[in-house]
Amino acid sequence: MKPCLALIAAMTIAATASAEDWIEVGADTQAKYYVDVDSIRIEGENVRVLKRGVFTQTLTDTLGGTSATFNQTIGTVEIDCARQINRITQIDMLNEKGELVWSSGPMSKRMWEDVRPNTHAQATAQAVCARANKG
Repeated sequence: MKPCLALIAAMTIAATASAEDWIEVGADTQAKYYVDVDSIRIEGENVRVLKRGVFTQTLTDTLGGTSATFNQTIGTVEIDCARQINRITQIDMLNEKGELVWSSGPMSKRMWEDVRPNTHAQATAQAVCARANKG
């Protein structure tokens, strides 16, 4: 991992570690998903939030040419509440100790996707957009 990416990932993890208000927004056979309501930020027409996936099993994957073993992910998700679209702009993989094992770094050019019905993405959008509209 390049030093700049490591620094960005470390800052993301540090910000996540201090977050205390994770709420569950869904589950499937592979993981439970949470959002940190303290991380909700309105940026123009979009809302940004940290989302965590905690997997039922430890996974190993080759990411960026390096093998990584992880059991959780923390992603930065952007949501356009009016259009019901979202995208992940950064994803970090953590091991059982909560240590960073891989980071995508910022991915500002990611494509927007529809928020599909009956998914944890829909539950995420509903929870986050409701809180953003209150603020």
